Amino acid sequence: MGNRAVLLIVRRPQGMDMATFSVFSRKPISHAIAIGTVVLLWMSYTALQTLFVTGYVTEVWSAILGFVPGITGIIVLAATGLTREQLFLRMAPLSWRGIAVLIGIFAFALAAIVPFGKWQGWNWMAALVYAPASGISQELFFRAVLLPAVLLVLKRRLRAAIVLHALLFSLWHIGPFFVGAPLWAAVAVMFVPLLSGIGWGWQVQRDRTVFWAAVQHTLIWVIGGQFPISQ
Repeated sequence: MGNRAVLLIVRRPQGMDMATFSVFSRKPISHAIAIGTVVLLWMSYTALQTLFVTGYVTEVWSAILGFVPGITGIIVLAATGLTREQLFLRMAPLSWRGIAVLIGIFAFALAAIVPFGKWQGWNWMAALVYAPASGISQELFFRAVLLPAVLLVLKRRLRAAIVLHALLFSLWHIGPFFVGAPLWAAVAVMFVPLLSGIGWGWQVQRDRTVFWAAVQHTLIWVIGGQFPISQ
């Protein structure tokens, strides 16, 4: 056939908005490949977190490498044609229901962290570096990558997608099983992110932005990080 340049003009179907049309008109990566990549990223991210909890990865490297799954996942999903809005990567105001859910998550998370830790003085490194790194990197992957990917798999069945992505968020916290924690304690550690993940997932898709979840996740660890669990 030879090397010939072919100009293909694609017209947007009548009645289809540009955001929806973009998903179908430019797909250098298929959805199947993207979903498989996101699953591998989740497995790698979970392994990284487990290695950190068990002491094989330092907090510095955990903070740095923690951004890789989210950034990689965003690039991959964007290559399938998903827009910033579909990945919740935009600024948007909080709805009143979103505010109520975030208040509930904030109270629940701190009630599950602070009473079981021990105040050891203010840790500026934890508050100004590790808390933002942890909160932002987790929200980038779990809410801006994993949730949209699960929505693709479940054909936009919202409730099922929110619960499934929260379950995977919970399993990401499996580390305590490998450091000799009692079964009830390890299950409790995973139960908190399960409920928080459901709340964050609902709020993010409701307000169409991951920004507020990332801010709140950071604030939770700014406070909770000052109360490390006593050995």
